Amino acid sequence: MVKPYIVFHRNQCLTLCTFQNPSQNLIPSPPMSKELPKDVIIDILSRLPVRYILRFKSVSKSWYALFQNPNFISKHFQNQKPNPDDVDGLDSSFLFTPYKSSSDATSNRNVGLLLSESDKSIKIPIGLDIPFLRFSKPLRVSGSVNGLICLSILPIASIILLWNPATRVFKDLPASTIDRPKSGPIKVVLGFGFDEATNDYKVLRIVYYGYPLNQVEIYSLNTNSWKEIKTRVQFLIFESACSVFLKGKFHWTAIGFEEMHGKKLIVCFDICREAFSYIMPPAFDFSDCDGESKTSWTVAGMKGSLVVIGSSGNGSGKRFEVWVMKEYGVVSSWTKYRSFELQTKVGRPLGCGLKGEFLLEKDNNQLVLYDPDSQSIKNLGNHGVAYWSDVFNHVGSLLPIKGGKIAERTNLSAVVPDNFFVRKMDLTIQ
Repeated sequence: MVKPYIVFHRNQCLTLCTFQNPSQNLIPSPPMSKELPKDVIIDILSRLPVRYILRFKSVSKSWYALFQNPNFISKHFQNQKPNPDDVDGLDSSFLFTPYKSSSDATSNRNVGLLLSESDKSIKIPIGLDIPFLRFSKPLRVSGSVNGLICLSILPIASIILLWNPATRVFKDLPASTIDRPKSGPIKVVLGFGFDEATNDYKVLRIVYYGYPLNQVEIYSLNTNSWKEIKTRVQFLIFESACSVFLKGKFHWTAIGFEEMHGKKLIVCFDICREAFSYIMPPAFDFSDCDGESKTSWTVAGMKGSLVVIGSSGNGSGKRFEVWVMKEYGVVSSWTKYRSFELQTKVGRPLGCGLKGEFLLEKDNNQLVLYDPDSQSIKNLGNHGVAYWSDVFNHVGSLLPIKGGKIAERTNLSAVVPDNFFVRKMDLTIQ
């Protein structure tokens, strides 16, 4: 008996190869290239999500070799790269650090990947076994760019990793050689982005020692080294501020010092110019809400634009406003995009999907996806997002990491922490 093997591409399906007798463990036969030209098959495969590509590696030796080919990897990446003007067929994937329950002692070594078309999240296990270091503190997702993820160890990033969960390739960042003050760090903020001008992945690290003493440095994957940026940091970035990388800049919610008089604002860092700036948020219109209700807001990215999600009210009946910056960097261009009220008990907004959906947190760590166009709410289940966790859009890729190594069964036991960021309380008692 021959069973067809179907490859789905969005709303279409094509038979590319066949399976032999299903009793023989569904071993695939070679692709039926006589039915479709090779270039057509390659084009179809390059349009499939990376999770399907990984399944098809065992179809044949030729397909396995194809998926390792740099030209195919580049073609696949370009086809998977989100286009703000064409999101049809794309599914939103949210990457975050899962909430750790008392009954799940291993969850601090997982990364959560939530697919909007599913009601179940995927846990990506990462085995970290450093003999002399405690791992009572969890991993933190510090960014996702082009399918690559930046991970760090809380609370002050003694370990920073670049990681491609699809290929299992990782790279641990080297220790910085810049001079440090004698006092230890009290807070570290990370950002992970891609510098298109130099075709380089970079990690920004802001180290707070106590205002006004701080250090700013950037790691370059091209040079595999850190360099210090001599600049003043006049902002205190919130612990739970979501890092948004957009238009070549990092964005966080923060408190501004000195001439900013302690105002809450959006602080930006240009990865190319290596300079800070800031943007004031819009003036929200919650005038008909309870006068005692406080307005809170968070920054996000949506369809290539900077947005701010504001909320007011408590419990059920909470109101939300979404403002879009029509002309980037121009405060007067803030425009109200959506306003809606949800009767269910909803807490903080967590981010925006590729199609403009809003990921929100309900009580009991439940997550919901709100579609403002259809005004529908989809329950995504009790997954749990750590209260300090950023939530990032993630699109998988096959892109390599320069100088990276393949993790054996996701075990990264060879990773060595940066001693300057290791606190005594984090060391294992000998």
